[in-house]
Amino acid sequence: MTVNDLVDEILKQSRYEGCFTPGELLHHSRTHSLTGIGISRDRTHTFLLIFFRGEPDGAMFIDEKGALFGDPAVLRMIDGRGFELYLVAPSIADALISRCRIFEKGRLRRGGRLEIPIVGAHTRQRVGVLHLTVYDGQAPLAGGRVSIRKGKLAITSDVTDSRGGVHFRLLSGRYTCVISDRTGERTRCIVEFHEPQVEMRVDIGGRDDGNGWG
Repeated sequence: MTVNDLVDEILKQSRYEGCFTPGELLHHSRTHSLTGIGISRDRTHTFLLIFFRGEPDGAMFIDEKGALFGDPAVLRMIDGRGFELYLVAPSIADALISRCRIFEKGRLRRGGRLEIPIVGAHTRQRVGVLHLTVYDGQAPLAGGRVSIRKGKLAITSDVTDSRGGVHFRLLSGRYTCVISDRTGERTRCIVEFHEPQVEMRVDIGGRDDGNGWG
């Protein structure tokens, strides 16, 4: 089993906390004393930050050439790239950190990464549940694929049930919602919510204009 395979197995059994920039990730984990894994992926590499009780204690960088662990991996961290944070059991985090411990946390602090102030809406973000009911005209859209994105990063996706319903557990904020029906046609819209429970009805009958509900 490769490192990526091991990480995938862990994340499948872990609770999703949200999507963050590097500065937001460090701030959110420290503020809430979280134990978890922050993961950033693209086509060529995977970067992991492992947190234990709010502290970034471990790091991994994986690409086609192999893997870097601990302090060398931190040097490959890229500001501005999105991270998805998953909460894991302390025993799992501790086992991972034992292989990739960060000894020089000053590497993270240089450039202000640990000291980036989070102001405005970010400090008020809370985890909530977004309930969407998707209609195509007068009929509920069953079996439609609904994807939630933050910028270029796909956060999560699911398929609507027989009544057109689907729900997601997300940090409050602004997201792009992409809905695909069974023919593959897509509708895009902007979703914004700030309450613990939000219900929205979406009608894709008019299709996508690129700026809001279809």
